[in-house]
Amino acid sequence: MPQTNKMKIKLLLAHLLFTYISYAQCPTNVGVYYWGGQLNGVDTSDIIPAAKQLADSLGVNAIRITLACNDDAVYKNGGACLAGMNLTVLASRADFNSIITDPQFTTVIITAYDWASFGDCATTNFLDSTFYTPQNTTAIETEFSELANYLSQFTSKEFIITNWEGDNQIYCGSAYYDPNCPSAPANLVGFTKWMQARWAGIIAANAPNVKYGIEFCNIHSLENLGKPSVLDNVIPYVNADYYLYSAYESFNISANQLDTDIVFVRNKLNGFGKNPDALLIGEMGFGTSIWGNAQNAADSLQNSINVVVQKQIPYSITWVLIHSPTNFGMYDSLGLITPQGIVLKNSVCQTTPVQELTNEAMKLRITPNPNAGEFLLSFTTPEEEDVDIEIRNVVGQCLYSEHLKNCMGLNEKKIDMKNIPTGVYFLIFKSKEGVETGKIIIGR
Repeated sequence: MPQTNKMKIKLLLAHLLFTYISYAQCPTNVGVYYWGGQLNGVDTSDIIPAAKQLADSLGVNAIRITLACNDDAVYKNGGACLAGMNLTVLASRADFNSIITDPQFTTVIITAYDWASFGDCATTNFLDSTFYTPQNTTAIETEFSELANYLSQFTSKEFIITNWEGDNQIYCGSAYYDPNCPSAPANLVGFTKWMQARWAGIIAANAPNVKYGIEFCNIHSLENLGKPSVLDNVIPYVNADYYLYSAYESFNISANQLDTDIVFVRNKLNGFGKNPDALLIGEMGFGTSIWGNAQNAADSLQNSINVVVQKQIPYSITWVLIHSPTNFGMYDSLGLITPQGIVLKNSVCQTTPVQELTNEAMKLRITPNPNAGEFLLSFTTPEEEDVDIEIRNVVGQCLYSEHLKNCMGLNEKKIDMKNIPTGVYFLIFKSKEGVETGKIIIGR
């Protein structure tokens, strides 16, 4: 073979490898946590939709919000405790529903506090092991089951229902710095029962697009002191779809520490018989007291995003959407994007829906999209060639692959994936022209 042809083949293979690596990073979706904050000139009644528009402008596909009885106090900068409600009623309220139903957010992570065990915005019954009578346990399960049923109607989306930093809940809010909480042993028992009741309620709903997550925040400090933690003493005994690490203990040291700790946690999950690829980063946040200025925070955020992309963490959430005196946000109180916001916007997975792929020469299309698991893939090859098709889930697992030989002109391939759950999947189409990727949304 002439050297020039060998060189062309090497360059083509290098291009294909680079394009495929770029795809491999794409299942890592970096999203944003919307947790209150002030916007100058925006009335409290409009703050949630105004903040949603800021999140939209970042281009993120994943967003995290909180549903709890104290939401008006947090999101509207004041307001009474939302007594006598439940998770489903708040989720369906117009302002929160606008986030939940926003077509841009294909994944919505919900930090949920049920009214059955935390209905007065003060009493943490969910930590009280004696609270779990059959009647109270059923009430918790019912509330989460009803929420999952409500969310199940939005079939093109994935919802992950989780808690806030379990270790901090157990250790009187100070697991990082002063884990000498006298009630911690009893709190651990109550917290475990809460996690089990939430799981039972979500499972009872039988909603394929609603997943259950458990968040923890301490992986070294408690273990080093010989104290129990959520990772070591709750997760082995509770079922979940995802395990969220609120990773301040790692990236407050360095991005390299985050890299090391992701491996550490995945090894632990594997040892417990849990799926190590189900690890998410529940929070990556950069406080003003630690990072000093916005550029330091932005640089650290970029380094952390590089790590979670390289480690193929399915979802990682940045804290927080709106800047506060203690946290560097993605937008300031004037609604202007910050250095951290620019980092996030530039890091968002750029995979586009398949029907919008830009390779017009291939005329690559999938119809319908969204679909119910059965769709037609069509493409045009200007000359005879072989092509490869793969479909992967958000953690990179290959669910479908096929090698099509001697394709020429207009080609159509009917694909049946009715046996997989609803959600977002990724198509990889490899031809001589390169590699194209795009989203497939399956809903029923």
